[in-house]
Amino acid sequence: MWQPKKILIPTDFSQNANEAMLYAHLFARIYNTQCTLFHVISLFDYDPNNPNYNFPSFDDVYNTHEQIASEEIDKLHVKDENILFEKKIVRGVSAADEIINFAGENGYDLIIMGTHGRSGLSHFFIGSVTEKVIRHQPCPVMAVRYQRENAIPERFEKILVPVDFSNYSRKTLEYAVELATNSDAFIELIHVIEEQIHPAYYVAGDVSILKMFPDLREKSTTALRELAENNLKQDIKFSCHVKEGKSHTEIVDFADEQDIDLIVMATHGLSGFEHFLMGSTTEKVLRKSSTPILAIKIK
Repeated sequence: MWQPKKILIPTDFSQNANEAMLYAHLFARIYNTQCTLFHVISLFDYDPNNPNYNFPSFDDVYNTHEQIASEEIDKLHVKDENILFEKKIVRGVSAADEIINFAGENGYDLIIMGTHGRSGLSHFFIGSVTEKVIRHQPCPVMAVRYQRENAIPERFEKILVPVDFSNYSRKTLEYAVELATNSDAFIELIHVIEEQIHPAYYVAGDVSILKMFPDLREKSTTALRELAENNLKQDIKFSCHVKEGKSHTEIVDFADEQDIDLIVMATHGLSGFEHFLMGSTTEKVLRKSSTPILAIKIK
């Protein structure tokens, strides 16, 4: 059973990164978690293969950045003195690689990070950093976006789990159940019927899967409810929803409309080839959603 006892919080001191730290407080209250604030000093103009960049003052530049980073990380407000926060500053060429390697080598159970950051002290978190960490994650990754108008919840009250009936989304339910059990959360299950079909079916004159299978919505609703009844604990309250349209759009819109606190998704599902071309549904939701996302790599 997954329980996040060690949490890594990468920070570039942006509002998104600070938001991630606040969510770490939420997990720490539930799981008595050990948290590590993690900052990467990365001078992207440096090319280790180009001797012209090995100027004598290079270490001085690093040391200056390290001093600034140390001062900034000490300013971060820790709300609860009972929560253990460690601080770690490292040097590296790739922020994403340093996060991935550090989390994997030190046995972290969860990474919480902002979806975007600022260009500045370490030119860190430009969106692609978070996406790379999610793709190559050694543990689940929670991505959060700074929302000025929304306060951090005291607990997760409503958790959304998108389901495509693959083994990936079924496994995701286990994580949602763990969180719901420990925070008394309500689970919303959503399945999206993608109306657009594969071009191979165009020769038959059909362009909508609902026209080909008129009872698909009813069957999907039944299957979703059976999935919930077979995988959720009896004391967990839930509801099932079947939508029609583009998966990522329907998921984001539903989360906004229902004031969802957390979306739990697998990083792979039934759209494997689409992942190669355009990015997975999870990545699209990540780019558009204002709701925090717990992305889980199912092996």
